[in-house]
Amino acid sequence: MTVQYEDALKGFREVGILPGDTVLLQSAMRPFGFVEGAGKTIGMALMEALGNDEGTLVAPAFCFIHEVQDHPVIDPATDKSEMGAISEAIRHFPGAFRSIAYRHSFSAVGKNAKWITDVDPAICVFDLRSAFGRMLALDTKVVLAGVTYVNSTSHHFGQYLAQVPDRHTIERQVTLKHPDGTLEERMMMDYQPQPTTTGDYYEFPYDFNKLGLWLEQAGKVQISTIGNAVIRCFRMRNLIDLVLTRYPVDQWIFFEDKQPVDLPFGKNATREYVDEAGREDIAIWAVVDPEQICDRSKR
Repeated sequence: MTVQYEDALKGFREVGILPGDTVLLQSAMRPFGFVEGAGKTIGMALMEALGNDEGTLVAPAFCFIHEVQDHPVIDPATDKSEMGAISEAIRHFPGAFRSIAYRHSFSAVGKNAKWITDVDPAICVFDLRSAFGRMLALDTKVVLAGVTYVNSTSHHFGQYLAQVPDRHTIERQVTLKHPDGTLEERMMMDYQPQPTTTGDYYEFPYDFNKLGLWLEQAGKVQISTIGNAVIRCFRMRNLIDLVLTRYPVDQWIFFEDKQPVDLPFGKNATREYVDEAGREDIAIWAVVDPEQICDRSKR
């Protein structure tokens, strides 16, 4: 399956992306199939749907490797995004800005890119005064491209605002490398799971698809496809409103029930992997046909 620029542009427009929007894109490359131009094509097509300079595209540029470094040096100019080929391509777009953070930095391009990324790393990225708060103020649309709600970092924003007891903020002492090469010792805030009794990363497994399904059942999610990838789009405000409405009466909304939620549209494809911090995990991709995942070894 081959995906071209026009296919991507059509798919993004079908989920309601309009000129002037602000979009947070969370994505995986391989679910699409073979994309001519790779991640750059997907990012450029989304920018055109946004009206190019009229809109704003934000992509996570997270760096988990810093967690296992004894003396991490945060270098926004060269630290590679660990969030996939599309996010890494967007980081290199002309005019792209990048926020400074211990782990959860963002790349952004377009009208409000500088404002979203010009934040204090001593404040948690999920704080209303930081990147997520600014995206919320801009009525940002979240686009999940080839991934499910399991990959939605906006759900962690909801956890932060709900003050869930199984996560906490911690201070990290790091070295920040400035564009001119000078080094500065800094404190940066991070948001991590509380230590568990089992030694696992989470005490109980999360299932963010539960909240996603509720949004879909309420008619708050638009869905399309690009190639083999399922594309979902929802307003960040709708997710946060749902969290803050439901969490006070049900503190289990983020956690997995006896059976994980099976979303009604599309199928899941999975792949085991190890992240840059050495954690074993399973990637869950949202696709039309699990047999059509792009095999990079054949390209």
